[in-house]
Amino acid sequence: MLLFLLGSLKPLLAQELPEDNLDWQQMDRALTLASENDKLILIDVFAQWCPYCQRMQSDVYPSEKVEEKVKKYFIPVRIDTESDKAITYLGNEFTESEFAAALQYRSVPTTYFMNARGEVLGQQPGFLPVDVFAELLEYVGSGAHETQTFEEFSNR
Repeated sequence: MLLFLLGSLKPLLAQELPEDNLDWQQMDRALTLASENDKLILIDVFAQWCPYCQRMQSDVYPSEKVEEKVKKYFIPVRIDTESDKAITYLGNEFTESEFAAALQYRSVPTTYFMNARGEVLGQQPGFLPVDVFAELLEYVGSGAHETQTFEEFSNR
């Protein structure tokens, strides 16, 4: 009986995540666009089965505040921790799963921030509500992370 129930949940867990108005790119294209447009790269590391990842996609990324910050400062990339889809990063071929492992993610969702040279600037694991995530995007995107803590930035 339990196997039947688990089997019947599989289609629900494998559903495609809702769409937003962001222009998600492949990793190699994101590096090029970031360099050409003087932007950073935001990497959303997720899993299809993850309810918090689904909430980020359905509630956080589509919000006007978050979309505005992403479009202003970042080239967004989505990496599925269980995907065998091939990507290119700095001339090297990986699957999305291998690339996520190379980033050393420990949980999903995790948001990574990277410069146009492909260097990771930082990461934020877990689900964040819209207001906090938008403030984090402003903090990283504006360069404030180079001179102050997030707490100092938030209390300005």
